[in-house]
Amino acid sequence: MGLIRRRLDYDRKWLLAEAEKARVRGRRRRAISFYRRILAAEPHDPHLHARVAPLLAATGKRFDAWQSYRQAAQVHLKNKGREEALALYREAAKTLPMQIEAWQWVAKLELGRGRGDCALNALLEGRARFRSRRRRAEAIALLREARSIDPWRIDIVLDLARLLRRSGQSPEAQWILGQLAEKLDGRNLRIVRGAQWRIEPSLKHSWNWLRAAFANQRSGDSRVPARNL
Repeated sequence: MGLIRRRLDYDRKWLLAEAEKARVRGRRRRAISFYRRILAAEPHDPHLHARVAPLLAATGKRFDAWQSYRQAAQVHLKNKGREEALALYREAAKTLPMQIEAWQWVAKLELGRGRGDCALNALLEGRARFRSRRRRAEAIALLREARSIDPWRIDIVLDLARLLRRSGQSPEAQWILGQLAEKLDGRNLRIVRGAQWRIEPSLKHSWNWLRAAFANQRSGDSRVPARNL
């Protein structure tokens, strides 16, 4: 008898109509309650998760929103719907900008399409969201991924080195700066050598900076300087 009652109580068409009606009228919490009743019976429906995710985010339920975005995207990926998954992760990154995995998934899927520039832009856009000291680890993680795509882009390396230094990882900061220095000359080399000196103001780094500065003067390099540490 209980099973029959549960079946009678579950009217998907009616629940979905009520959910949409509530959503259109701006009654987000009511819409969520109807969507959740459907999801209780169909927990893996990606379209339902995609509909409820932005409503959850708008009502402050960011963790639940991310779970719905991820659930929907992963179902699409399982069914080889990479474009649908990418669209969902892009929406998640916009709606939940402090969710690092959203930016990482956008980059991963863009790389899978052979679009390295789009992947790099996603990582850097995500990095820009993590400015506070307590979110430094996320910024470093995104910059590491960005550097794996373009290891010699000076603004990425300088930004990463600066954050590494501030988080007590100066040896790694020096290492990536040293690698970059081997690829540069002129003003950009002087900037990188100066960054190395600020991390470790030793005679070695002082001499390297002076050499780069004198070489820059002789060459008359007028290129725009990159971001400094």
